[in-house]
Amino acid sequence: MPSQSPNEFVITSSVRTEVVLRAAERPTPTDTLLSEIEASDSAVYDALSTLRNRGLLTEAAEGWALTAHGAIVADSVSAWQSAESFLATDSKFWKTHQLEVIPPDFRRRLPEIGAYEIIRDTPQDPNKSEDLAISMLDAADSCELTTPYYSRRHQEAIPTHPETRLLVTREAIDVSLQRYAAGHREELTALDPENIRLTDCAFASVVTDEQLKFELPKLREASMTNHPTAPSTGESVTDTSAIFVSETDAAVEFGRDLFETLWAESEPMGPYIDREFPELSEQ
Repeated sequence: MPSQSPNEFVITSSVRTEVVLRAAERPTPTDTLLSEIEASDSAVYDALSTLRNRGLLTEAAEGWALTAHGAIVADSVSAWQSAESFLATDSKFWKTHQLEVIPPDFRRRLPEIGAYEIIRDTPQDPNKSEDLAISMLDAADSCELTTPYYSRRHQEAIPTHPETRLLVTREAIDVSLQRYAAGHREELTALDPENIRLTDCAFASVVTDEQLKFELPKLREASMTNHPTAPSTGESVTDTSAIFVSETDAAVEFGRDLFETLWAESEPMGPYIDREFPELSEQ
């Protein structure tokens, strides 16, 4: 019995990987593989032989084609390559931020987004990431915004379009309501209350027709001196100094799907205000 799994067997050889991915697109003749793959002829022949012996590849009239087993492996290898490429864009960001705050189904979809950029604050521009987020809101006709914290700048920049929707945590809405009650705001909300709901999310995101932006909580490493076995714990998303930004169609689709999922699980704001701030609901 082979010691390696089919996936491992394929990805541990660049030639085998290339053969499998090309065969996944269409049946490919031997001559085409020999001319297009940057490897010796013997390496290509060896890959074809071993992949066929493994039951991943079969030789048809049109050329080499994948078996059903091979097609499943090809899909897995393709997903692995996408994840590798996605992480390589800015591996530091993914090593220093929490991702478990995003639902598992959407964590698995992240590589689908493709191209993205991480915008970081700098000593010369300490508000760079926030300024970019504000400019994104200013430029949008409408948006779908998710936030676990209150920000006056963000609130003032949110487009007051009928299609704008907000998901906020109870902690964030409490601050907003308290500011209104204390006279720091002229109106409770410029949006239809039906377009605001309460969520338990621990990340911030903005989705517009053109862009997706999100912020994740940073990781706080446990002290290796005092607690060598203690796990890392998360910080608030307000501690972050880097934001994820993407303008791909896949990113916008990802952001909207994520927002809709959270929206469906959220609580309308009206009953919460009636219950927790009855003096405001009577106004």
